[in-house]
Amino acid sequence: MRVSFGVLLLTVSGCGPITPIKQDGGSAGGSAGGQVVGGGFVTAGGQSGGSVAGGIGGGTSAGGTAGGASAGGSAGGSAGGSAGGSTAGGIAGGSADAGLGPFSWSNMVAQPPPSSLTFALAVSSRTGEAYVGMDNGRLYRSTGGPFAEVTGLLLSGLGDVHVTPTGKVFLVSGGKTAAHCLMSDCSIQASYVTVQNAAGLGTENFTGLCGEGERVFAIGVRETAGVGMLYEFDGVGAWTKVSNNLGISRANECRVMPSGEVIIVGDTGVARYDQGATTPEPIDLMGQVAASWSSIALGVSNGAIVEAFIAGGGSGSRYARRNNASGTWTSLPPIATGPTLNAIGALGPSEFLAAGTGTPKFNTWNGTSFVAANPAPPNTIGVVRDMNVTNPREVFLVGTDGAGSYSIIRGRR
Repeated sequence: MRVSFGVLLLTVSGCGPITPIKQDGGSAGGSAGGQVVGGGFVTAGGQSGGSVAGGIGGGTSAGGTAGGASAGGSAGGSAGGSAGGSTAGGIAGGSADAGLGPFSWSNMVAQPPPSSLTFALAVSSRTGEAYVGMDNGRLYRSTGGPFAEVTGLLLSGLGDVHVTPTGKVFLVSGGKTAAHCLMSDCSIQASYVTVQNAAGLGTENFTGLCGEGERVFAIGVRETAGVGMLYEFDGVGAWTKVSNNLGISRANECRVMPSGEVIIVGDTGVARYDQGATTPEPIDLMGQVAASWSSIALGVSNGAIVEAFIAGGGSGSRYARRNNASGTWTSLPPIATGPTLNAIGALGPSEFLAAGTGTPKFNTWNGTSFVAANPAPPNTIGVVRDMNVTNPREVFLVGTDGAGSYSIIRGRR
């Protein structure tokens, strides 16, 4: 079922770590809510409950104010909580999908700070731990507080980072080099193995990483035409090429579907890979000018895709929405004065945040179209280059600030 919602309520906190959020209440009661895990990162518990902040328009009209009680509110619990923020409450009551509260945002610091004009280009997180890659080839790690450099580790031309649920870490350059940590402690340089020519010889180069569970994939390109390619990590130390031609020009981002298939978005198209076979997923531009697609997000519930979008640029910010039955995409009307979008993330099965550069920089899905987030994440981040959703309660945005230096923003609820 598609859930519509209104605007995204966001509050901004100061620099550094923020106070761990309170547990969810709702119909399951306070004790069934979110659980704080390691360093202040939060698991997605109590999704059926109205949030502590659910009183801000939360749940149904019957659950609104009463649902804001700090304990979940017996009056607002079953009325506002189990409704999960209905269309009447929308995102103003938290998540339209799970009845969660509004996001609070904090600017996070990297220690030691990178040199001036060094920007953050990639982020990946799991519950309790997050990694950020900088354009100077350095990797930083946080367990809830400031990001600390993995001292001594340097991957020239670093392009992407990925951490698995068990804490294994993978890096790829924008060339042929990759690095991985399969050890229990990935905070030290000695735990990493660097592999030269991991993408193969000739014109092949890596462009990104994705994974589900402990399965990890890398995408790449070859030749001047930028033919998309796909690799899978063998679990031991090597990358195996599983597709030499994805049928798309330049693979920019990938996701693993609930079925185990890998879906990849490229500059001009989308492809789906499964056990040696590649299937194109056509995009109907609806008579609009061509777009350059950069990012993909899948909203999943109970092992099935509820909503999926790709985002990019081309005469304004561009989106296309997936028809999950047919495996095809339909372009939505461009926001002509909008930004070029570099990242889109699924905060829930039907809740999406997209970001990039320009005005508006942040957009949310209201069930019918993407609209400017109001209020939005802080403008201390001038250009959003990457996004990672840990779970429905936590999201990271990385990029550059107004002066061209790094910016890391964490949103929690």
